[in-house]
Amino acid sequence: MNTHVLVTVILSVGKRTKIMRHIRFRFWDNDLKKMLYRKPAYNDFSHKSIVPLQFTGFEDKNGIDIYDGDILSDHTEMDEGLVVSKCKVFWNEHTGSWHLDNSMEQDETYSTELWQELNDFKYWISSDVFKAGEKIKEKV
Repeated sequence: MNTHVLVTVILSVGKRTKIMRHIRFRFWDNDLKKMLYRKPAYNDFSHKSIVPLQFTGFEDKNGIDIYDGDILSDHTEMDEGLVVSKCKVFWNEHTGSWHLDNSMEQDETYSTELWQELNDFKYWISSDVFKAGEKIKEKV
């Protein structure tokens, strides 16, 4: 079962309190080379070997939660034929939104907002940046 860490953001205005949204995390451990699904430890957000990955609030076509650093795939028609695209999910600081990296080098030079991509195409989670390696496209 894919468990996750849940943090609740609460906004207090005068006498009213409103729950804004739930923020969920999972953690990549560079020393253990595996994903950790647990409550945050004291130094998870400052430890050099731990990479916190935030939930985007979106799901793939199979209903699986999409996190920062996930690799999304779909079938794309290219000059060389039908290929499986592999695009990284990342937080775009400039726009303040989740994006899907559409650049060939996966260097975040060309991207679109994640919500728009998920609305227009049927992506599934194929991997994450820690397991994916360098291969961006492969023939079907």
